[in-house]
Amino acid sequence: MSVLTVENLRVGFDAEHATAVVDGVSFAIEPGTCLAIVGESGSGKSVTARSLIGLPGKNGWVTADAIRLGERDVRSLRPNQWRGVRGKDIGFVLQDALVSLDPLRPVGKEIADALRLHTRLSPRARRAKAIELLDSVGVPDPANRARQRSGELSGGLRQRALIATAIALDPPLLIADEPTTALDATVQAQILELLEELKSRGTAILLISHDLAVVNRIADEVAVMKDGVFVEIGTAHQVIGSPQHEYTRQLIEAVPTGKTRDERLSITLSRVDATVLARVPHADPVPAGTTVIEARGLAKSFRRPDGSHHLAVDDVSFELARGETLGIVGESGSGKSTVARIVLGLEKPDSGAVDIFGEPWTAATESERRARRSRIGVIYQDPLSSFDPRWTVSQILTDALTLGRSTRPGSRIGDVEQLLELVDLPTSLLSRRPLRLSGGQRQRVAIARTLAHAPDVIVCDEPVSALDVSVQAQVLDLLVDLQKNLGLSYLFISHDLGVVHHVSDRLIVMKDGRVVESGTASDVFSAPQESYTQALLAASPRFVTT
Repeated sequence: MSVLTVENLRVGFDAEHATAVVDGVSFAIEPGTCLAIVGESGSGKSVTARSLIGLPGKNGWVTADAIRLGERDVRSLRPNQWRGVRGKDIGFVLQDALVSLDPLRPVGKEIADALRLHTRLSPRARRAKAIELLDSVGVPDPANRARQRSGELSGGLRQRALIATAIALDPPLLIADEPTTALDATVQAQILELLEELKSRGTAILLISHDLAVVNRIADEVAVMKDGVFVEIGTAHQVIGSPQHEYTRQLIEAVPTGKTRDERLSITLSRVDATVLARVPHADPVPAGTTVIEARGLAKSFRRPDGSHHLAVDDVSFELARGETLGIVGESGSGKSTVARIVLGLEKPDSGAVDIFGEPWTAATESERRARRSRIGVIYQDPLSSFDPRWTVSQILTDALTLGRSTRPGSRIGDVEQLLELVDLPTSLLSRRPLRLSGGQRQRVAIARTLAHAPDVIVCDEPVSALDVSVQAQVLDLLVDLQKNLGLSYLFISHDLGVVHHVSDRLIVMKDGRVVESGTASDVFSAPQESYTQALLAASPRFVTT
């Protein structure tokens, strides 16, 4: 018997039930198998997943000929009945761990809550089980991590804590919406091994993922979704190895693995128009080959909850030249993002220094840095959390253009429209707030906000990790075009080795706060010298289409 059976599922948000964003979807998942749904942002993947646990969203309506969990029809469940199903019968891993976890509570208590609601375990047993679950999903030092709140954890650790919560009660069905988002290759491999283990124990998995390499490894069947309908469905071998629909072939072509920087990944985003670029404000020109960032002997430690100290960055040095991309890779907690925060002047190193354009940066006072801050920008992993949700796109970009002196819509309308044109977004988005934008649109607004300052250097901290493969391709092509035409330098941090290989000129590999290997991207990927680098590359899921 199927664990989940869905027949003619329709989901929409209009009062008349006339327009469906998911329109006539049908599928079944057997015990111990995985169905993956892939498609562009806005195709209806996550709406499908949320409707199956009774959370379609505000004003959402759901109709279906059948939605059966085992033999139980769940179409008519009331909210209080759904609370008894979620967690116990269906585990759910949301896409955004930072938003999903309570920022005020230790993650161990969040996991223990599921056990408190559905089991008779004692408080001590629940705490022990929470630590055991954190350990099972690859969280290092789980006893200490259980006492930390989500804001004290890296993106990868937050995601693993969220997965631990979802599997706490060993539900027969696990719905995983981007479960490996923001995870580095080795931790991703651990999570995939965990999901494979769950499958072997009979758990049915509905996987939503933009990572076709992950899908290729774990899925038994793949459904390709576009505009709310399945355009292709079949075994993973059939769909990925021999796609029949043109849209499926476009998704596969957008995967960056094995493609050089000169190869376009997206067919839907044109190159940045030269006439647009000519109107973009430029900083003072920096000659090609000039060192724009020099980091020497950086070290930074943090105090743990138990009073001990963690050395997050240990003697890190590198240089970044004008027009160059330096990639930084390593496991979650290796120190990548701490290095980025030091470079941005948001963390003060315990020792060592960063110079920008040959002048002291970390050694300068904040008032001395302020005059030069516009020359270095940043694109964050999660643009939604970095925007004021009350502001429109017009206000966000006006604020950036006026350095915080104004958010009045229309005050810099010509410059705002030019920034949108530069990142290939229509002006019709100016009145929208961040929550009404797709993931790809939000990331391009984030890039436009960064370009408002005419920077020479942009720190890219996981800028495409939460994007589906086709939108990721558009953003990567956009970043390459901007670099070529504006001479930008990128410090590019990513857990996705295929993405880093595609965009980087040089690469440094970090482990436990130290640089263990460095060199050109092609040399490091083709002939890694260090055992850790070799293990990192071996752990990365391979994308094979034949």
